[in-house]
Amino acid sequence: MVGDGHIPGAKLLSMPELETSDGVRIWYQVRGSGPPVLACQGGPATVSDTLAKTLTPLENSYTVVYHDYRGSGRSQTAPATTYTFERIADDLNELRAHLSYERVSVLAHSMGGFIGLSYALRHRRHCVGMVLVATTPTGRPAKIALPALRALGPTRTVRALALGAWYVAAWSWRRASTDKQTARYAAMATTQEGAPLARGKVKALTGALPPNDNVPQLEKLFARTDLTDRLGEIRCPVLVLYGGRDAVMVVGGRLLARGLSDARTVCLPEVGHEPFIEDPKSAFPRVRSFLATLDYGRQCT
Repeated sequence: MVGDGHIPGAKLLSMPELETSDGVRIWYQVRGSGPPVLACQGGPATVSDTLAKTLTPLENSYTVVYHDYRGSGRSQTAPATTYTFERIADDLNELRAHLSYERVSVLAHSMGGFIGLSYALRHRRHCVGMVLVATTPTGRPAKIALPALRALGPTRTVRALALGAWYVAAWSWRRASTDKQTARYAAMATTQEGAPLARGKVKALTGALPPNDNVPQLEKLFARTDLTDRLGEIRCPVLVLYGGRDAVMVVGGRLLARGLSDARTVCLPEVGHEPFIEDPKSAFPRVRSFLATLDYGRQCT
């Protein structure tokens, strides 16, 4: 368990649980007021608290719904076979129905983009629009590794490769632990880091990596998932927002922009993986402006 998720000064409407159709208890909270936005955090070694902290400014104009995915945080563990992006997207839709929202927008960060895209594909009539932040439609190394290295540049590439080699030599053979998990993510963190002045702020807000039950399954799925060829099926408007220093998501953002039929793309040049933390003055106006264009009364197709 982590903290109760409460952020001082924010209006907290509820912190109950939903029991899904397959009997898994999902912890969630509803914050703010206005049209509903379903928030999907990254991960898999995370919970909804970090995104709830960073999205507080949206709660003045929107009702933002957060939840811990099955097998993480305060939600119940489940059979490993159900730790899939499709099943989590279905959980999200059951949460929408539970809260009596007919149509919603989805804001997804990092790995949460797979859940947001799956939601738009599986439950499209309820999704009026999406904000995809620092995310990608594919995690397959063969598709993104070389373009990501080009986006990373030589200096950061050397650092990332050195950290990867250090993990293999010093940690890969050890028993599972939080320290091993942190070491495994170190190379990826190098590809995501923003400008030097922002790194301390990101570290302070993102905190330690929780040992979620769903981590092994979702990590494997991340590397196998490729929704690129299905992007054309998504007809709702989408804002694609990413940082120019977030190498993998620079590649992912370009793939999303090419494949989606109604995409608006924003790249924040000196920003890494956490636009809302690193450059809120640039990120939030873009998101607010986009969300204001969505028609929650429109029938989605």
